Amino acid sequence: MLDEFIEGKDRSLALAGRLEVAIDEAFPDDNECQDLVLALASYRPGGGDHLYDEEAIATKCAQIKSRIGARRD
Repeated sequence: MLDEFIEGKDRSLALAGRLEVAIDEAFPDDNECQDLVLALASYRPGGGDHLYDEEAIATKCAQIKSRIGARRD
């Protein structure tokens, strides 16, 4: 799901919601992952006041993907 968002294949609110739940459940005690969960809850395509846009969330997703991948190596 992270790849879909990062690569721009799907940047819908539905995917953001699924990512939010999956990351929250998988990493409840990881502060950086929880920061992404909060950002995903504040995501709207196009952004807006106090909201994250597609590029901001894609950047955060890429950072978390990198961290998660590094932990699995």
